[in-house]
Amino acid sequence: MRLKEEEIAEICEAEIPLFAGLDSGKIGALAGHLDSHISSFKKGSHIIMEEENVKFIGIVLSGRVDMIREDVRGNKIFIIYMRKGELFGETFNIMKQTASRVTFCAAEDTRVIFLSLNRILHPCSNQCVFHVNLANNLYDLLGQKNMQLIEKIEIVSKPDLRSKILSYLSLQAEKQNTRYIEIPLNREEMAEYLCANRSSLSRELALLKQDGILDFHKNTFILLRNPLHAFPAQYQ
Repeated sequence: MRLKEEEIAEICEAEIPLFAGLDSGKIGALAGHLDSHISSFKKGSHIIMEEENVKFIGIVLSGRVDMIREDVRGNKIFIIYMRKGELFGETFNIMKQTASRVTFCAAEDTRVIFLSLNRILHPCSNQCVFHVNLANNLYDLLGQKNMQLIEKIEIVSKPDLRSKILSYLSLQAEKQNTRYIEIPLNREEMAEYLCANRSSLSRELALLKQDGILDFHKNTFILLRNPLHAFPAQYQ
């Protein structure tokens, strides 16, 4: 499938890590070879449903994609979220059983480019240099995705809500290299991500603010002192 010129321009402008080191001409050629297509999703719409066969991997061009799992009682479990440049659906695309075990949905208006993972992993017979570069970029993204999942496990394995909040915010501060943190989650989403309820989260945030550990306004947080000093001694 051949992408339109404006779609190729959109990919280049988004500076997608998968295509790092490739100029627009090579991106256009590769996109055609990889059966690429771009789709738009309105906030709240499903991109891949649980049990749906996953035929392509997705990379977020803009917006946010949430990975959601529902338990047997219908309770929603917010696993991780993907922002611009991050991929999703790769696990089920690699497996022989391609039915997704989770649902991917658009948390806001979102644009996604879908690609054939099989064509990335099995390059053309010419062994083009730019195709090798593409595969290397993919492996980097897969590593980053694994780190996201490890980070989520580390956060939710903390023994209390305060520790979960501080672990999440400390991680964001490290990634953003600042004490002034912008997060993409509203309070309800943040509570779901931390496996808590909204009222408990709001109460604990108010206590952290009262204790002089952090300050916040909507989705902006400021770490006022070293979060490690705010953990109970037995958890440090």
